[in-house]
Amino acid sequence: MNQDELKVVPIGVIHSPFRNQQGTPIQPATAAGAQGTVEVFPDYREGLRDLDGFERIWLVYRFHRSREARLTVVPYRDTRPHGVFATRAPSRPNHLGISAVRLLGVSGGVLTVADIDIIDGTSLLDIKPYVPEFDCFALSQSGWLEGNRSSPTIADDRFSDKQGENKGRADGKNE
Repeated sequence: MNQDELKVVPIGVIHSPFRNQQGTPIQPATAAGAQGTVEVFPDYREGLRDLDGFERIWLVYRFHRSREARLTVVPYRDTRPHGVFATRAPSRPNHLGISAVRLLGVSGGVLTVADIDIIDGTSLLDIKPYVPEFDCFALSQSGWLEGNRSSPTIADDRFSDKQGENKGRADGKNE
């Protein structure tokens, strides 16, 4: 492996009620109550020690159903194109996503979470505790999103890998 390559190994798998990109909440803040589980593989379960005291955790994952990377996208919350790095769109160069979900419980190697906005079967790459002192900047500006608060809260299929979207059912139809 040369120094420009990065090897990332999944540490688990995320399970949610969402089978396809279309209809999935676009952020945890719009996924109120949606529950799922995070299965951490046995080799990594020791790392869950003391996690159960946190209200929220960051899940780092790979957008496995996203189409090819694009540097300019029309995000869910707008109708105009923006640079991908000014959005949370899934068509990113490394297809990495993050979500701050509510941690409801830890049992063995399974985390029960709420406010999940992730497609079922997504590979988990890392978990970090959400620490308000470090992660919350209440007075931050949010660029082009300022004043754009009444936009959609669920995804359509604009970023989906159409072939991957249909893998969930034998008949190829979306649910």
